[in-house]
Amino acid sequence: MQTSNIDSNLSAGAQTVPEPTPHPWILSPILDYLFCCGGMMWILAGIEQLGVKPGEQTYPSIILGGVLFWGSLLLSEAHGPATLVRVFKSKTTPMTVRVAVIAWAMALIIFSLYALQSEPLAQLFTKITLVWLVQHYIAQTFGVVLIYCMKRNFVLSKIERAVVQWLLRSLMFFVILRMFTVPAYGHLKNFLGMEIPFYGPLPFWPMYTAAFVLTLCCLAFVFLIVARYLRTKQIFPLPALVTIFSVAALTLSQRDAFFLLGVTFYHASQYLAVTYSYFLKEEAQKEGRPITGSHLKEFLQGRSLGYIVVLVAAGFMLSIGLPQGMIRNGVTENICLCVLYSMSNCHHFLTDAFVWRIRKKEVRELLV
Repeated sequence: MQTSNIDSNLSAGAQTVPEPTPHPWILSPILDYLFCCGGMMWILAGIEQLGVKPGEQTYPSIILGGVLFWGSLLLSEAHGPATLVRVFKSKTTPMTVRVAVIAWAMALIIFSLYALQSEPLAQLFTKITLVWLVQHYIAQTFGVVLIYCMKRNFVLSKIERAVVQWLLRSLMFFVILRMFTVPAYGHLKNFLGMEIPFYGPLPFWPMYTAAFVLTLCCLAFVFLIVARYLRTKQIFPLPALVTIFSVAALTLSQRDAFFLLGVTFYHASQYLAVTYSYFLKEEAQKEGRPITGSHLKEFLQGRSLGYIVVLVAAGFMLSIGLPQGMIRNGVTENICLCVLYSMSNCHHFLTDAFVWRIRKKEVRELLV
């Protein structure tokens, strides 16, 4: 989900008229805080700060390693295929979008064939992906924040919505500019086995300007929350606040262990929660029984288990099976991994922009 997935599309008047919202959560209170708002990311980061590290021969380390492995397989690797299921299975996806998604895939495949033959091109492709990734994570957060506001009938005025949007947008500008200004944030010595060079440096003033704007936006956001409470006694939705805090911590960090936790247990899990909820609601709608409460009772239904199995299997084939097959046939390992990573993610980023159109009534009803 990114700028035009369930984010900026929400900003074009989607919240001007409050609608009845019987269930204020995407899945359920506990699951939302753990997997939509970044709770698991913070819990696991806290465990690592206590000295438990994966790879060590202790019971806590073995358990943590298992959580990270299965989390990656069930969340990170599955969240990309969830987009494709949304595109080709959902009746809310127009045929023109499906054609555009296929065309974008073909263009990326052609470019990837060239990148597989050139390490500098593979490095550039990966760099583009890592920059786009920042925008993607932050834009998805904006969409989820607005979903929580809509679910609670916390109707944002145009000014309030602009403050939230610019808070996250200024964060995005700062993080991206820093990647091209400070080598420590733009140079990766070992990303999937390949060095990603630092492209820069830019002069410092654009980054400092972005930092100043980000500070102003933070102050404006705090003022927004306080003023809204004093005026209406309404409290800005707590899940939305936690979500904003989590994405700020994630994107401001370096590409370290905390960042990797966030990739799986913030971004991927958040995306899967939204798409899973969307899938369950659409399936129930087809049967004439809209889901109005917690989704927990739906988890063990055949349609739910089948959906999960398909996503995990597809994720395993695309992220493990395909690269291993290419490596065995002579493709250089680090180039193969980086190019496939970049190709799948760039396809995912733009596809999201095609499919999440909350201006459409049928899409908004299923999201909210």
